Amino acid sequence: MTESQSFDDVVDRAWSTHQDRLADVIAVMREDDLLAIELGEESSVDGFVPCVQFLAWGDGQIRCEVPSNAYLDPHYRLTAADEARLVDLGWQRPTRAPDDEPDSGSPAFFVDKPANWADQLAAMSVTVFREVWSVPHPTFLRIDAPEATEWVEALEPEDDDSYALDLVRAVTPRDSAHLYDLVASTLSELFDEPAGDDDPDEDDDFMVAIGPLVGFVGPHLDGGEVQVRMPLVRDVSDRTRASELLADLNRRWPHLKFTLTADRVDVWAAVLATPYVPQHLIDTLQQLFAFARTVDPRFATRFGGRLDALVDDEPDAVEVQRGEMTPPQAPKQPGRQGELFSDPGEQTLFDEPN
Repeated sequence: MTESQSFDDVVDRAWSTHQDRLADVIAVMREDDLLAIELGEESSVDGFVPCVQFLAWGDGQIRCEVPSNAYLDPHYRLTAADEARLVDLGWQRPTRAPDDEPDSGSPAFFVDKPANWADQLAAMSVTVFREVWSVPHPTFLRIDAPEATEWVEALEPEDDDSYALDLVRAVTPRDSAHLYDLVASTLSELFDEPAGDDDPDEDDDFMVAIGPLVGFVGPHLDGGEVQVRMPLVRDVSDRTRASELLADLNRRWPHLKFTLTADRVDVWAAVLATPYVPQHLIDTLQQLFAFARTVDPRFATRFGGRLDALVDDEPDAVEVQRGEMTPPQAPKQPGRQGELFSDPGEQTLFDEPN
């Protein structure tokens, strides 16, 4: 079996498990129970993200809805072929526009089935996420069940270490903990020992050591970016000379930002977190590693200051929650910075059936 086939098998098993669990949940839904499954995006400028909604109503009936283009964010709008595929799978086309008078149908694609058709409804849901919207794995989905938190827990995918990180795929983190995991996995691509914390705190930073210099990688979802910072020089005595040197550094290293604050010189970089592309953080760190290897005590002398680095009489400086990591001896060739994408959308509930 090839590596690609093994990966496909892992993904197929994850979807199969999700489908089985979803069928179990649908089968026990009672009147007015609501379950929504959506792509785990945080926000949108104009419309809904891909989602499937289940509503229990009447005498053991389940209505299953998929948003039409009247609702969807433009990035996710359905083609004619997509709409035909939904009909092939069993959904009926919308019977009216969102602002029309209510009828027995829906402004979304919909199907009404007894709860004992749970297996079919679950299979339809998985197929639309995989085929129509190309969602790669159930971990990209978010579960909303307002009256049944146990369903959320039942449908949350288990951690699967064999689901490899795709370095070039853009991912919008579900929450701060998810961004932390993505950054930890990315750093594990650069360092021998895996980076991570069993009880992550979104205010913590990862620490990276390049020779005597120490840098910090901070996943900050609230700020929408992963910040990279490395102190370089302290006790700067000639700010005018330092400003001239920084201007030269900023010209020569355009992907890094060198700053002077009070009597300290730092280097900064930032990678967007919404969406997050692992390769962008790797490219940025490789630039930082390449620069850091040019720094020695003479660098600080040019600023009339001291190197802001670890020394033997400061053992506590390396005691951070997430451990010390050292980059490879030879930096990889930096990759090209890719385009980052706009934020997609947020769901509202569809009409209830009459």
